[in-house]
Amino acid sequence: MKTTLATGFLALSFLISSGQVTIKPTPQKGFEARIRQAIDTMKVVDTHEHLVSFEGIRKSKSLDFMWLFHHYADDDIKSAGMSKPQFNTLLTDSLTIAEKWKIMKPYYEGSFNTGYNRVTALTVDRLFGINEFNEQSVQVLSDKLTAAYQTDWYKTILQDKCRIDFLINDGQPATGDPAYFRYTKRFGYFQLDSKEKIDQLAKQQGTTINTLDDLVNTLNQEFEKAVKNGLTVIKNSTAYFRSLNFEDVSKKKAEEVFLQVMESKTTLLSPESAKPLADYMMHRILDLALKYNKPIQIHTGLQAGDGNFIQNSNPALLANLLLKYRNVKFILFHGGYPYGGEFGSLAKNFRNVYIDLCWLYVISPSYSERYLHEWLETIPANKIMAFGGDYENVENIYGHLLFAKEIVGNVLIEKVKNRYFSEDEAIKVAQMMLHDNAVNLFQLKH
Repeated sequence: MKTTLATGFLALSFLISSGQVTIKPTPQKGFEARIRQAIDTMKVVDTHEHLVSFEGIRKSKSLDFMWLFHHYADDDIKSAGMSKPQFNTLLTDSLTIAEKWKIMKPYYEGSFNTGYNRVTALTVDRLFGINEFNEQSVQVLSDKLTAAYQTDWYKTILQDKCRIDFLINDGQPATGDPAYFRYTKRFGYFQLDSKEKIDQLAKQQGTTINTLDDLVNTLNQEFEKAVKNGLTVIKNSTAYFRSLNFEDVSKKKAEEVFLQVMESKTTLLSPESAKPLADYMMHRILDLALKYNKPIQIHTGLQAGDGNFIQNSNPALLANLLLKYRNVKFILFHGGYPYGGEFGSLAKNFRNVYIDLCWLYVISPSYSERYLHEWLETIPANKIMAFGGDYENVENIYGHLLFAKEIVGNVLIEKVKNRYFSEDEAIKVAQMMLHDNAVNLFQLKH
């Protein structure tokens, strides 16, 4: 009797924990393949990249296999034990390819399991037909990379292989087809903790800054110029060096801190002392976002590199801004990893909050899949954007998109299998998340 009760309880627990409810009829045979095919052939809006100048890469004397490891994979190679100076040496032309691999090999073999390194392995396999790294293959890979950059490589990857309809880049690279490239801009008003930094900002903008009003006017002029130059969206990445808690500071308090900064000359104010000025300027940026109807992307969750405080990036810290600026569209980045619950709750509760899964799939495929299931049950589907590669190199954008399409497909197929969605609904949701939502939010037109 006890065994029967225990078995029944476990079965009930499984049903409860699975969280699935039956809404739709049993799907028609072959639905999995049809959903995969629909996703594979969809055009995509890539909401976030860091692409650098194509010509700069093509002419580089140090273009070799390390190009595919220098962004994100490098974090895990360093986490496995390699020092930053040693890694940086591998990005120069001071060593042969064989010498570079000899140094890299033990650290790669200690970290090959991570998402960052798995996407590089997938990319190299699919693009260059190389399925393992060794002394011979890295030479072949380096030669193939060099040859690729003598062709129209960006177009081959982004348009022919990825079917990217629009791409939003963080900053303006020297190359980028205006037919599908769009741009975001960061406004550097969050680390003004010395007079020297304010003077540098004034020089960059071709003006003088002696008062808080001058600082605000400089921001206004910079923002207006960016809008005229085609600004699509604002980017804020302050969670790398401070908390996302931006208080509503009075002008009087901001002026007091501004005067302290101006008196500091080259001495830095402490982060806590300088914070009210940065908080005040964040509110002024949001005033401009409202005025010009520009959305803002905010980094939440994991920071790249090391030595960061993860608690700075908890998306829940943004609640006061979301409440005050109800008509500004906030786009929260990176799935808030590891704050998936807080991340989703903000998008569910606030009409003006959208979520973007850029970077997320290579941080953790299983986290991405687990939380996408939850977010599709809690957040209106028109507020979810499913892909941004977040890479400096175009090759890993392709690998990352393969990750994204597989995970989106896994989730939607499971939703159809469990009869939460119909097959048509699943394909519609994929189309929204991978393309249509970003087109509508950013008002993208050819």
